[in-house]
Amino acid sequence: MLLIVGEAIVVYQRDLGPGGSVPDPPYAGPWPSGAPAITAYVAARLGVPTSFVGGVGRDPHGQVMRDGLGAGGVDLGHLVEVAEAPTATAHITYRGEGHREFEFAVAGTAATRVTEADLGDLPERATWLHLSGSALLFGPPLARTALAALDRARRAGARVSVDPNVRAESMSPQAARALLGVLPLAHVLLPSEGELEALGADVDALLAAGATICTTHGPGGTLVRDGTGTATVPAVEVEAVDTDGAGDSFAAGFIAASLAGADPRAAARAGAAVAAQAIQVPGPMSVRPSLTLPAPR
Repeated sequence: MLLIVGEAIVVYQRDLGPGGSVPDPPYAGPWPSGAPAITAYVAARLGVPTSFVGGVGRDPHGQVMRDGLGAGGVDLGHLVEVAEAPTATAHITYRGEGHREFEFAVAGTAATRVTEADLGDLPERATWLHLSGSALLFGPPLARTALAALDRARRAGARVSVDPNVRAESMSPQAARALLGVLPLAHVLLPSEGELEALGADVDALLAAGATICTTHGPGGTLVRDGTGTATVPAVEVEAVDTDGAGDSFAAGFIAASLAGADPRAAARAGAAVAAQAIQVPGPMSVRPSLTLPAPR
């Protein structure tokens, strides 16, 4: 079982076009989203038994998250409903050339209210735990809960992957320190280009400790580094419609392939294939990915 603990966020998106060429476009949405939720959705779509622990309000946005995760086949038994707090939301504005601006409404919402008691025995039952660094951005109790889940799952023998998901515009020094401390605990790191450097991570030390590092470079492909050497996995060339969640979808494909027995290079190819499918459809949790894999082990 894959365990993911993190924020559930409903998003609205608009595209201003290059140089703001589209005047005052309307927002599209609502879409179920949040980096950890996207990975959970895509992994479940790929046949991985997946449990997601996140908080939603008892409101229409909460139902959007339930419907989205449920459509992917995610186990919703540990989705936390907080009656007195709203579901988190975000507005995303695209400005051409992949540039995005985020307006988060997360503080004080149900997304941040997840506690360690909500985990039950999931960390001890997980085969793989995936952490998105975004789960640490919004403070406790969610951040503490995500870190506790990682520690407990790892102690119980689970594989651990971490996508740093560094967002300079919203990462506090405390979150950066927590994320930097988590990196050595990961068996697999899934950063985007420049993220480890932005955190001040010692990449050589991480590799020497046995980590596999798959660094995505968008259209430039993925650089896979581990104890056996370095390889570049090319990206799949497609026409992008919506790149929101591309890295999270890559992570899901990588995890699904790894659980099915793929080596890191083959897993990275699977991740690239899934990410390419995801960016061809609007909405971060709309893709119905297909990937030929052995049964998950």
